Amino acid sequence: MLYKTLSAAVYGIDANIIQVEVDCSGIKCDQDHFHTVGLPDAAVRESRDRVRAALKNCGYDIPPTQITINLAPADIKKEGSGFDLPMALGIVGAYGGLTKKEIADCLFVGELSLDGGVRGVRGALPIALEARGRKISRMVVP
Repeated sequence: MLYKTLSAAVYGIDANIIQVEVDCSGIKCDQDHFHTVGLPDAAVRESRDRVRAALKNCGYDIPPTQITINLAPADIKKEGSGFDLPMALGIVGAYGGLTKKEIADCLFVGELSLDGGVRGVRGALPIALEARGRKISRMVVP
């Protein structure tokens, strides 16, 4: 199932809105198949471990299936750990734990700790300004 959330990336004093698309194949795998595409840096690629641990410690047991996360647009480099929260919400949504209506028109930015806590990230002001300019009515930034 495909589930989409919104996030943002900061470049200097500007921010870009990033769509986080999560697809869970439903195909059982023997190994962990968690792929992030869309020009992620090392911190974004490492998010799979933080996201899995955070979801597990919050009571969500993610079955061993193929999970693909696309950060769009693909031509913009994605940096930092601020995509953890929208990725986790996308995974929960893709497995049926959230409806699209519950997080419609909301932007999420935040790093996850292994216990599921959310940590703040830099650049909240440019993110808020870009969200307002795009008429995004709600934003979750710790």
